[in-house]
Amino acid sequence: MARGALGVVLLLAGLLGAQIEASPAQQALVRRAAENEAAYVRARGEYTYVQDFRFYAFDRRHQPGGYYHVTTDITFTPAGGRLERILHGPVNTLSLVRLTNEDFVDLRRVVPFLLTPQVLPRYLIRFDRVETIYLFNEQKRPIGRLETWVYRVSPRQIFPGQRYFHGEVWIDPVSAGIVQISGRPEPQIRKWVRGQEEENLFGRFTTYFQQIDGRFWFPILTEGDDWLDFTAGPVEMKEFVRFSRYRHFGASTSIKLLPAPRR
Repeated sequence: MARGALGVVLLLAGLLGAQIEASPAQQALVRRAAENEAAYVRARGEYTYVQDFRFYAFDRRHQPGGYYHVTTDITFTPAGGRLERILHGPVNTLSLVRLTNEDFVDLRRVVPFLLTPQVLPRYLIRFDRVETIYLFNEQKRPIGRLETWVYRVSPRQIFPGQRYFHGEVWIDPVSAGIVQISGRPEPQIRKWVRGQEEENLFGRFTTYFQQIDGRFWFPILTEGDDWLDFTAGPVEMKEFVRFSRYRHFGASTSIKLLPAPRR
């Protein structure tokens, strides 16, 4: 069906099984970005890097409620398995909240959100705007500016035990690479267990990407600062994830990025 002056249409991408609300050119960019994400996943097996994760909690009066810190060396096997070797920590002094299994799943899968062809069918994707943004390094120093196409991404359906991303994705129309994401993990979890309410809440974050070796866009920095509305009282969370020391140690495949669509 037609929508608005730009003639935006609702398209069912049969090839990918994705639901994309966009013009044909905007939809084509999402498809190319997804294929490039799949190529990135294959190339990622040739790299190792260091991940530094810091999480801080504060009460409603901004008084510290502890922190969590761990530094790990990350390597991926040819089959896609993730190997973690702890370099420092973990140090855990959290008193207001505790990190759950879902938090660590999000750290691995949602914070560096990968919009591959296999993931696309789980989401409704809407084109939102064209925006010029700054590119940053892991110290969040600006290293350039880039015009991007911005899409809103939301889960089509929530399945028990699954984790999802809900937010915005910035795509470079030239390289068809995802250069920034911002949103929150889903779902927020509130359930009753033995007459008591258990709450497992998750805050907003932004992840910045940088081209490594002039090829793929790798995550280099995640920042989060949000208030979590627990029944016992709000808690402010701040998190920082730095991805650094990317090292290429081998090559088993030849990978070519797909060209970007013409506007």
